[in-house]
Amino acid sequence: MVHFEETIAIYDDLVTANMNLISQIEETNKNNNQGASIMILCMIAFGLKLLRTVPTTSNCISESQPQKEHRRQELMEYLVHTEESRHIICMGPEAFIKLCERIRGTGLVKDAYRSTVEEQVAKFLHIIEHNVKNRSVSFFFHRSGETVSRHFHNVLSAILRLEGEFLIQPNGTVVEPHILNNSRFFPYFKVCG
Repeated sequence: MVHFEETIAIYDDLVTANMNLISQIEETNKNNNQGASIMILCMIAFGLKLLRTVPTTSNCISESQPQKEHRRQELMEYLVHTEESRHIICMGPEAFIKLCERIRGTGLVKDAYRSTVEEQVAKFLHIIEHNVKNRSVSFFFHRSGETVSRHFHNVLSAILRLEGEFLIQPNGTVVEPHILNNSRFFPYFKVCG
């Protein structure tokens, strides 16, 4: 019988130890869950704080629009009044102004609310000279890609309408002497000579 009482005592000790271990595990899980919950709440609070500090799209556009307009005006002044325009649009200021007047005369390109004919032509010339994408020009001129594309196609249509004034197609009866006497071109024009 002593043996049976000892076994029950050992069993009671094991049950008590298991219960203590289980309660410790539950306490640890509870603390871990609380820590994880606190961490998630901190991350949410930080995200909300970031959202409050970033301006909304409408505020961002209305606040920076005058600044963008000022930069565009400075750029156009630079193009029209300095010889450095040759690096941007590969055309001197006088030729640029005359081209803009001719394009304006076609009626296909008109001054818009915030975009002059000169700006639209400058974008067109910059694209064809430097072989850049709309994204680059939209950054450079502070315009959207859609606006740059629309202006490019309007100016292209006007230039094509002026083709007869600027390009004279050869009639094929006369070959220029520098082409006729150049061995590099000879295989292509030997019949004409």
